[in-house]
Amino acid sequence: MNYKDNLLKTKKNFSSWILLFILTVIVSLIMYYRIRIQMEIGPLSDTCDFFSDAFVFAGQGIGYSDLTRPPFFPFLISLILRLGYTSMTTIYVVDCAFLVFGVIGLYMLLRLRFTDLESFLGSLLFATFPIILSVVGFGFSDISSVAFTIWTFYFLILAVKEDSKFFYLAFPFAMFAFLARYNSSLIIFPMFLYIFINKLKTKDLKNLVGGILLSLLVLVPVFIFFYQNFGNPLYPFMSFFDTSSGVSSAQNDSYNSDIFYFIEKLPPLVGVSGTLILLITAFGMFIYELFKIRRGNGFKKIDLSVDKKITKIKLVALAVLAFIFVGTFGNITYMVSEVLFFVVSYMFYDLLKVFNVKDMDVHFLIFAWFMAFFIFQSVYVIKVTRYFILMAPAVTYFLILGLSEISKRLICNFKGKNLTFPALSLTLICIMILSTASYLPGLIEANHETKVTNDVVSSASSWFESYDPSYKDKVIYSDLWPYFGWYLKTDVKPVPIFKDNQKFYDNVKDPHFTAKDNAAFNNELQNINADYYLCSWQELNLTSYTLIKRFGTLVIYEKTSEISQKNNF
Repeated sequence: MNYKDNLLKTKKNFSSWILLFILTVIVSLIMYYRIRIQMEIGPLSDTCDFFSDAFVFAGQGIGYSDLTRPPFFPFLISLILRLGYTSMTTIYVVDCAFLVFGVIGLYMLLRLRFTDLESFLGSLLFATFPIILSVVGFGFSDISSVAFTIWTFYFLILAVKEDSKFFYLAFPFAMFAFLARYNSSLIIFPMFLYIFINKLKTKDLKNLVGGILLSLLVLVPVFIFFYQNFGNPLYPFMSFFDTSSGVSSAQNDSYNSDIFYFIEKLPPLVGVSGTLILLITAFGMFIYELFKIRRGNGFKKIDLSVDKKITKIKLVALAVLAFIFVGTFGNITYMVSEVLFFVVSYMFYDLLKVFNVKDMDVHFLIFAWFMAFFIFQSVYVIKVTRYFILMAPAVTYFLILGLSEISKRLICNFKGKNLTFPALSLTLICIMILSTASYLPGLIEANHETKVTNDVVSSASSWFESYDPSYKDKVIYSDLWPYFGWYLKTDVKPVPIFKDNQKFYDNVKDPHFTAKDNAAFNNELQNINADYYLCSWQELNLTSYTLIKRFGTLVIYEKTSEISQKNNF
C-alpha cells in the first residue's frame, strides 16, 4: 500500500470516527432530555419490579421483588446501586445509556455494509423512531436486550468474515440479550442461518464451539441464583415459555389476534422519517423503472433455468415448504413457524447464491433477524407496540438499504459526484431532529395516567405508613402491587382479578362487576388472610373489609376484624 492509499484510508477512518462522535453526542443529548421527562412522569409498574430486583442483586433488598423477571438488566443496575446511587433516576439513566450503546453498535454494524453517512443516517433514524423514544427511559429491559442483540450480530459477521475468535464475543452477547429479555433467545435462528449459509472452515469450528461454551458459562451463576430462590434453576425460564406458548385470555387489554398488527402499525412506529424513506424508495423505484421502460430496457427476466446447481427437487421442496409456512402461519405454535422459516430461508439462499448478489448473506441475516421476532410477536396474541423494538434495527437496515440503492439509480451529479443521497440525508436528519424535538414534550401528556398513579400511590403510601407503623408485619394485597411494593418498601402481593367467578392473574381492568364478582373478591381476600387491600377498582362491596381511606380512584380497605380489635384495644 503506497503513501496515497495510506493517507486516503486514514482520512476515511477519521471521518468515520467524527461521524460516530457526532452521532453519540446527538443521541446523548436526546437521552438527557428523555431522562428529565421520565423523572417528571415517574416509574411504571415494570420499572418498580426491575429496580426492586436490582436492590436484591445489590444485597440491599427492600422487601419487595419479582425475581421471575429476566435478571441481567437489574443485575447491571445493581452494580450502580452498590456505588450509592439508589435514586429511581438511576434506572432511567442506565436504560438511556443502553440506547446510546446500542446506537453505537448499530453504526458499527451498518458500516460493514454501508458508507459512513448511510450508517450515520440509519443509526440516528433508529434512535429517533417514536417507539424507541416512547419506551427508552422507562427502565424496562427492551432497550438493553436490543442493544446486546445489535452487538451480537456485529460480532457474528466479524467472526464469519474476518476472524472466528469474535465468536467468543458474539455468543456471550447473545446470552446477555437473552437474559435481559427471554424472547431474545429467538436470535439463535438468524445466527445459525448465517453460520450455515457461509459454511465455516473446519479450523473455525473450534472457536464457534468455544464461543457457545463460554456463553453457557454465563448461565451457571444464574442457575445457582434461581435454585436458591425457587428451588428449581429453570423455573423463571419455564414460566416464560409456558406463558408465551399458551393461550391468553381475551379479557386482557392487549389481546389482539391480528397477525398483521405490526405491519399495520408500521408508519406510526417508525415515524415521519421512516415513512418518508419508505415512500421515497417506492416512488423512486417506480420512476426508475418507468425511465427504463421508456428506453426499452424494462424489467429484466431472471433466469431460473434448472441446471446442476438449481435442481427441480430443490425448487419443488422450497415451494412446498414455503406454502406450508404461509398457510399455517398464525394457526400453529410460533416455534414450528420459526423452524419452517429457517429451513425455507436456507433453501432459498442456496438457490439464489448462483447470482452472486453482493452481501446477500448479510441481507438474509438481517431479514431473518426481523422475521424471528415478527413471527413470534405476530402469533403471540398479546400485542403491545413496544414489542416492535426488537425488530426495529432490522427495519432500519432495510430502510437505509432501499434509500441507498435508489439514490445510486436516480443520480444528481455535481462536479462528478452524486449528491442524491447526501441531499436526502441532510433533509431527513433535519426532519428527525425537528420531529424528535416536537415529540418528546408530548410524552408527558401521553403518560399522564402513569404520573397520576405515581402521585396517588405516593400520597397513599405516606398516609398508610402513618396509619399503621407496623404495616411491614401485615399481609398486604393490591392491584398495583409493584407500585406499592416500591413506595412502601415491603412485600405487597398481587390480588387475583375476578369476573363472572373466573379468576385472572393478568390484572385485567373491567369496571363492570356482578354480585358474584364481589363475593369472589371478598372470599379470596379472606382465604389469603389479607390484612389490607389497596384497591384501584371502584366501589367493591366487600362484606369482610371496611373502606378506611380514599385517594382519588384508589381505595384502602382493612379487614373489619382488625379494626374491631384496634377499637377494643
